Amino acid sequence: MLTLATGVQILADPTTGLGTLITPDSGVWTLNPSAAVALTALAQGGTVAGAEEELVRRWPDVPATRLRVDLDKLLGELQAAGVVTSR
Repeated sequence: MLTLATGVQILADPTTGLGTLITPDSGVWTLNPSAAVALTALAQGGTVAGAEEELVRRWPDVPATRLRVDLDKLLGELQAAGVVTSR
């Protein structure tokens, strides 16, 4: 199970859909709308599968396999940076 590391904050702009991820060491990541949706789902205690389901619901015209590949890439990058951890 993947979760956000302790102290990580996700801020999302409901108007634009863009988001910002802030790490405890003052790192800042700019998130596109799909990344903001997925990470908000995780920040609220959701699962990766739940985040994927939310992406599919919000972007029904994008193939689910494409969304999953993008989600896996995002989570892999964040895990390598220590922003997302495995439980």
